[in-house]
Amino acid sequence: LKRQMVIEFPEERLPEICSIKRKLQALEGVKIYMEPQQIRYPGFFLDMLQRKVVVEGKEVVLTAREFDVLAVMARHPGRVYTYEQICGILYGETDVRKETYNNIYCLIGSLRKKLVRRLQDSGYLHTVHGVGYRFEIN
Repeated sequence: LKRQMVIEFPEERLPEICSIKRKLQALEGVKIYMEPQQIRYPGFFLDMLQRKVVVEGKEVVLTAREFDVLAVMARHPGRVYTYEQICGILYGETDVRKETYNNIYCLIGSLRKKLVRRLQDSGYLHTVHGVGYRFEIN
């Protein structure tokens, strides 16, 4: 059995509560995103609206999936994303089968090649063995 919670409030607050309820109902189904539309690090620029990436002044052409993964990872540098999380970003599921794992591996490899900065640099995407990948600004 579900218990319903009863909240008592002073009757004089009823108009205020009804006003808040109407505002919430008007917002129902509306998503409010507080994420940045642009991400900037030294030598790195990512624009969410134009789906554009620039590394050291040169625009980098990415596939839709490459951009989606990079956009999520670039928002949180240093955070490790597991194979399951990346699979969720790409396919909306967390069941990592061998074929899916290989797709992620190839996608990250392709991103690494496209995001090369300088030859001596290790790049932006780092492997966390047995876990996944991390985006880092060196």
